[in-house]
Amino acid sequence: MPLKWWKLNENESPFSGRVLIVALDGWTDAGASASSAASYLRERMNCEQLLSIDDQDYFDYSRQRPIIVLDEHGERDFVWPSIELWGPSSQTKLANPNLQLYFLIGQEPALHWQYLRDEIVEIVEDRDIDSVIMLGSLASEAPHTRPIRIYKNSQTAKVRNFYGIERSNYDGRAGFLSVIGHALEKASLPTISIWAQVPHYVASMPSPKATLALINDLEIMLNFSVDHKPLLDAAFEWERSVDDFAEGDEDLQNYITGLEKARDESEAEELNTDQLALEFEKFLRQNEGESGTEKN
Repeated sequence: MPLKWWKLNENESPFSGRVLIVALDGWTDAGASASSAASYLRERMNCEQLLSIDDQDYFDYSRQRPIIVLDEHGERDFVWPSIELWGPSSQTKLANPNLQLYFLIGQEPALHWQYLRDEIVEIVEDRDIDSVIMLGSLASEAPHTRPIRIYKNSQTAKVRNFYGIERSNYDGRAGFLSVIGHALEKASLPTISIWAQVPHYVASMPSPKATLALINDLEIMLNFSVDHKPLLDAAFEWERSVDDFAEGDEDLQNYITGLEKARDESEAEELNTDQLALEFEKFLRQNEGESGTEKN
């Protein structure tokens, strides 16, 4: 299925022109949902790699180990931890000049966050990026059998007004995603953070259902469409595998039933933003001390 675009009113949306989507594998990527969403879109849009940041000053190789790969002749090489910037191909630019998506993806750095933050801000300014979307996912007390919930916040007033969302009131330990977002906001770029809730009891395994939820939200927000079938199939298999996993554990089954009941009882009402913000804060505090959260 080819990429489809709809007309975007640049005078209304804070997110038009050159939009950067940031998603990093690590502390703020439960179920690899956010990084997988960005990578999925990058592949479907035939983006081109513009640069790679693999400076050893930013990564702790004892925690973020390089990967050995073999080429077609059996020769060995190493893939080092990195953060990559991808941009639209010439074909994509022609298809929709009013919306050009860029992607900053890779591993959350372990060291020298402030230096890397400044380097990324400089890159964003050099590429004339107009606005930034931060993608994340958090482990949550949510049942895997129900739709994935999405939470948005922004420190940019016009973004909050346009989408009817709140600013984040969280204070505490932060991931590098938040550090980048803060720096870009200070550089006068409209920013928004989009978070998917991933069931905490399976947050260590890839969650294509949450990945699909993030992509759906981006499609609505930015007015485009990609082929969902691979993700739909993967999400179906994921939910079935979690069902099988829980089937042999009565305590887990009862726990999931309780989560389902709580979700269904609240389904008639809008999710209270403060409740989800508190849950986000709980997630961050429970994960204090993880790689990257204390080395900036």
